[in-house]
Amino acid sequence: MNETIYDVAVIGGSAAGAQAAISASQQMRHVLVIDAGPISHREGRAFWSKTVEFEDVPVFDAITGPDFKKELVKWVEGRPVSEVEIAGERRLAGIERRGGVVLQIKRDGDVLLLETSVSRMTRDRPPEVETFQASRIIVASGFEDIWPDIELDESAQRMYERYRAVFRYAGSRRGWHVCVRCDGHLHVNEEIAVVGVGDAVYETAYGAQDFTGRITIFTNGRPHGMTEPVIAQVRERKIKIDERTIRKHIGDGTDLLGFEMDDGEELFFHGFWVDEGLIPNTQFLTGWQVKTDADGLLAVDDQNRVLDPSGSPVPGIYAAGDVVSGGRKLITSALGMGQNAGLCATDSLRRWQYPE
Repeated sequence: MNETIYDVAVIGGSAAGAQAAISASQQMRHVLVIDAGPISHREGRAFWSKTVEFEDVPVFDAITGPDFKKELVKWVEGRPVSEVEIAGERRLAGIERRGGVVLQIKRDGDVLLLETSVSRMTRDRPPEVETFQASRIIVASGFEDIWPDIELDESAQRMYERYRAVFRYAGSRRGWHVCVRCDGHLHVNEEIAVVGVGDAVYETAYGAQDFTGRITIFTNGRPHGMTEPVIAQVRERKIKIDERTIRKHIGDGTDLLGFEMDDGEELFFHGFWVDEGLIPNTQFLTGWQVKTDADGLLAVDDQNRVLDPSGSPVPGIYAAGDVVSGGRKLITSALGMGQNAGLCATDSLRRWQYPE
């Protein structure tokens, strides 16, 4: 057990988590950031834009995902912990950053306990677990995109090894994309492929029509699964549907050029999107009664407090960024939510409240 009781513990070190930590620390609070990146393969969605620069992120110039992550780390580590005196009271303020994967959250009275693996987790040895204590928690752990089942290594254990061939092409201009709003402008009036099934995949194709009318939906061997109103509009918009299985990628270096289908036909495109769903990084909330949407993302109120199934705030727990249900999955949105969560969490720690 780490004996320190932090004012705020932030789970996640990407855009929302970094902003939440900065905002909380600027309110003269002692903040812990638990970032899975240093000991695992988990990175925020933005990290995978490896060659495409973000050009609409406040504060930062045009920047790629990996460089953005480095800048966030520098930003957080630029506010080290120091002792301050306010109205005769001495306290610690600033940010500590630790590499770790939160395994479980428990409550002990007014204190929240975060059981955290602080070593790389392997099949060969149990994790080294440290328990941190905090008065407030901000969940900014995001989610993992589900990647297409193409050239899948069934024997691999880690997700990024399991989808090694897919990740070879992820994050470049001529590779896999996950957000049409972010990357659609790269392929204006070009041929694009969208992989997925159900009405959700049409949401991607629907947005892609802002940039091009040359769209093919690939179901990768599955029925399309779209409802009648949706499939009617797909046909009206002259969007093609291909239900054949994709055998393998066709690429050059890290550039994805097309697919080889199960019947041997080769198809070529300029841009590739995937919408196979997502997995929220909220396994540590197992056993907690929290309200989620169909994807498992957390419902919050206007103060970014996590809600229970009845719609009431769960005491002490806030959330921000991609892990939150609804809203845009964009860096600017994540920064705004992170700031709100950081400020609301610290406001709730005041020993006095505004008079009624």
